[in-house]
Amino acid sequence: MKAYKEYMSRVSVSDTLHRKILAGRKNNVSARPSIFVKRFATVACLFALILLSIAVVPKLLQRSPEPIAGDNASALQPDTDKSPTDGKSSVLQSDTDKTVLDSNSPVLQSDKDISASVLPKDFTLNFNKAGMQSTAKIYIPGHFWQELTNDELQALFPGLMQKYNVRATANFMSDENGASLFSIDAHTTTVSGLRAYIQIAPGETSVDYIIVGDTKTTDVLGTEVTAGYFESSPNSKGESNVICFAKFKLSETAYYVEIVGRDTEKETVREEITDLIGLLINAGAADLDIFDPVIPELRNDRLDLDEARADPDFGSYLPTALPDGFVFEDAVRLINQERNGLTAHWAKGMGYIDWHVTKLTEGDKKRITSVQDVHNYDLSLYPIPRADSVPDELREIVGDPIFLSEELTLEAVLRRTYEAADSGDISGPRMQFGILYGDILVEINVKGAQPEAIFEMVSGAG
Repeated sequence: MKAYKEYMSRVSVSDTLHRKILAGRKNNVSARPSIFVKRFATVACLFALILLSIAVVPKLLQRSPEPIAGDNASALQPDTDKSPTDGKSSVLQSDTDKTVLDSNSPVLQSDKDISASVLPKDFTLNFNKAGMQSTAKIYIPGHFWQELTNDELQALFPGLMQKYNVRATANFMSDENGASLFSIDAHTTTVSGLRAYIQIAPGETSVDYIIVGDTKTTDVLGTEVTAGYFESSPNSKGESNVICFAKFKLSETAYYVEIVGRDTEKETVREEITDLIGLLINAGAADLDIFDPVIPELRNDRLDLDEARADPDFGSYLPTALPDGFVFEDAVRLINQERNGLTAHWAKGMGYIDWHVTKLTEGDKKRITSVQDVHNYDLSLYPIPRADSVPDELREIVGDPIFLSEELTLEAVLRRTYEAADSGDISGPRMQFGILYGDILVEINVKGAQPEAIFEMVSGAG
């Protein structure tokens, strides 16, 4: 999503926090084989006959993947996310029988080396059928974030770090009294190559799905776990995704776990989220007091038009001439670790003009185009649906090109304009593009204004 859209969402959050893709709408997860844990024969009795001082070798178990359950008549497949089929993880609980997985190999080792990775006793999760719920935008007052160091990851995820490569971001909220933790967003790739998301938060976590009907929970080492499954609608190729998710609390710390796979990976998704839950619960509640955050420069100020025009960095790039009928609604001046910009919004009924001003970044430079290179921006060359008509290598620049202000012409604006008459929406022109004034980038998104008026607006800016 482009910068101006991010600003107009009025959500001061990091890309990582909103990294929670509604995976049910995507179908891009690689298929991998099921996981196998090697079985080791117990040979302690033989050694005991020779040396009485040698301890008994811990018993080791093997997990054999169960057959993938067939599709049923339900719109949501049980094995897709959190399937109601009987899935078990081969794990141990006894202090005398602890075994763990080495970080570089599935071969089991003694708990003498890595006691944090010990898994709990076998358990079977109850998977509840779920539907997707509307997710409200999350607003974090004084939001800032930091990537977790390896030491912080070890402290928060001792049960996972021996087996998985975890990366995570801590999100903080702040005010004049200081900063406090809002949530931790963690990501990892499972043994079979599936993508997993884990959220930890003091109090409650956010969930994208809602259980349908009565909810059955599972007791895992004395912790009540609520698990569910959801299956996306098939795409044009008949492929669909499955999402398994679970939530639980350790003390007052809330956890949410989610794994996504294709519908052909139902059993693997179920098995791997079961293992993740076992590792997290067995390790105990994460220590959320390990952080000592330093509040960076932050702004998230709502401005009137005069205040916006007076902004010393970007105010002079706001337009002075507006199309007839468009009325100023609001402006936001935002500064955080990723963004530093000014956004203004004008509206006319269901029509709008969004105007976002920021400094050009390295990532923006690849969208700069000459007006001579019409294949980079002329929408008449790419009929709707553009997902089918725009070549992959041009998709980003065609979607949102940037013109040099001294080169921009009315003809270029006309080439960026297209008509739409969606059901329940107003008909009329739409356009989206950016204009570069030196190192200042102005990005606009328009519905319901004529291209001639927009060209006059951008010509008078800067």
